[in-house]
Amino acid sequence: MVQTQTQPQSATADRQAVYDAVLAAIERERGAILDVADAIHANPELALEEHAAAARLAETCERYGFAVERGSGGLPTAFTARRHGIGPGPAVALLAEYDALPGLGHGCGHNLLAGSTLAAAVGLAAVIDRLPGEVLLIGTPAEEAEGGKIRLIEAGAFAGVDIALSSHHGGNETRVAVRAPQGTCLAVAHLRFAFHGRTAHAAADPHEGINALNAVIHCFTGLDALRQHVTPDVRIHGIVTDGGRAPNVVPDFAAAEFLVRAASVEAVDAVVARAVAVAEGAATMTGATLELSRPSPTYADVRPNYALGRLLRSKLAAVGLPERDPDGRHDNQTGPGAYSTDLGNVSRLIPTATISFAISETPIRGHSLDVVNASISPLGRENALKTGKALALAAVDLLADPALVEEARAEFRGGA
Repeated sequence: MVQTQTQPQSATADRQAVYDAVLAAIERERGAILDVADAIHANPELALEEHAAAARLAETCERYGFAVERGSGGLPTAFTARRHGIGPGPAVALLAEYDALPGLGHGCGHNLLAGSTLAAAVGLAAVIDRLPGEVLLIGTPAEEAEGGKIRLIEAGAFAGVDIALSSHHGGNETRVAVRAPQGTCLAVAHLRFAFHGRTAHAAADPHEGINALNAVIHCFTGLDALRQHVTPDVRIHGIVTDGGRAPNVVPDFAAAEFLVRAASVEAVDAVVARAVAVAEGAATMTGATLELSRPSPTYADVRPNYALGRLLRSKLAAVGLPERDPDGRHDNQTGPGAYSTDLGNVSRLIPTATISFAISETPIRGHSLDVVNASISPLGRENALKTGKALALAAVDLLADPALVEEARAEFRGGA
């Protein structure tokens, strides 16, 4: 049984009745919830193309009494589902992701992320008429590319939201960030350097040409040199996207794309300025003209709210989802994780916390066929449901106890 230590006995009994109703609702609707997760897995859709997934999630929310706004923030595959409680109170948002990876499918397990937060929404729908405040399920497309959450933030889709709760697969680990630097990750910026030159016959009159590919090559070598003079957290990696079409023609166009990562968005911005200077130098060296663009917005580093994390962790045992850290990586984490997510931008806007849940008994590589298969496995599906239960129980406490929300806000403001 889930207990609330600071409440009077009658309040504890009332809260326990709400917990029981939440868990019963999710268990009763497990088939419908898993059908949605399975359907998303069977029909992987890329960033901003998740029409079927968004529609299925939105329709399911409506069946459980949520009022649904489709196309939130001007994104056709985003949505916001809302259910109001019995009076004023905090707005707790559950965040669903559902985009897939090119050429791979659900190699990041977003079908289960959507399933777990949907499960939480279903459980809360059964008790929201006993609680103050508001529950939202926000459909956030394009996490793998384009930064859907960032676009939603810019469009005001998170206005009025007090708390954000989410989930993600954890490979063979189940964990919640409860102290620094757990749960942190790298910020990332996406740069495209396009160089414009002038064509010429590569043998007859190469002196008449301006070789745009040479500019790309010098850009790469310059960035390789820059890597020697950055802090250990920085990662710079890129590809050539355009390099000419025929070896007997001086290329008049060439381009490359790079990701620049670092432990904070401020550090990323500083390295980006240096990377742009390298690209400008490459253009000067070759006589080419540089065209700089940013294919997607900068993903901020995640700043976990540890007060919320402790609340989430306190619910794991109650739903049969024990913490799992077989190699001690989570407990002994000393720096940011080597990944990036647009959830970081949300975490810099409002208090945010996540449950990472095991989908495999053994270690698996991220963005792999192993994850694709584990995201439809009995273990993955079951743990997604349990994660949804834990998220819902934590949301009940946040809606019922203003002190918990204030504790999270105080930490967010730097007062804890």
